[in-house]
Amino acid sequence: MLLLAFGIDACAAAPKPTAEMLRVEAQPRATVEGRVTDAEGRPVAGISVRGIPRGRDIPWLPWTVTGCDGSYRLTLAAPAHYAFQVLWRGRSVITEDPRDPARVEVGLLPGERRTGVDLVFLPALWRPVTGAAWEPPATASASASKEPPCP
Repeated sequence: MLLLAFGIDACAAAPKPTAEMLRVEAQPRATVEGRVTDAEGRPVAGISVRGIPRGRDIPWLPWTVTGCDGSYRLTLAAPAHYAFQVLWRGRSVITEDPRDPARVEVGLLPGERRTGVDLVFLPALWRPVTGAAWEPPATASASASKEPPCP
């Protein structure tokens, strides 16, 4: 089983803008909306989500944090294809599981709004990388974000 772990500080600096990147950045942004749930379908609140561009001239845009119901909304550069990444307490693990957010891919057109892009957080598959002391976010009713606690 291939497991890749990333810390928030593990990424290199953003690439220098190319002419193609500037062309893409000038287009209207696309919006992706969905929910993050655990493998049992319970919402995961307070986990960070971002789109991973599947092209070299596509800008990387900021993370967003899920709400109490696990919902997220990303605004992304388009046209482009994206997979997704989740981050919890400065760690992100990409697994070979086909449900892993990094295995979900969507193509977006400028100005498009795509809904129903639901992602599955798989903490059991993170544990071999993160260690036994690592705690995944609570599901359904607890939030680890800076937002007020979920009802």
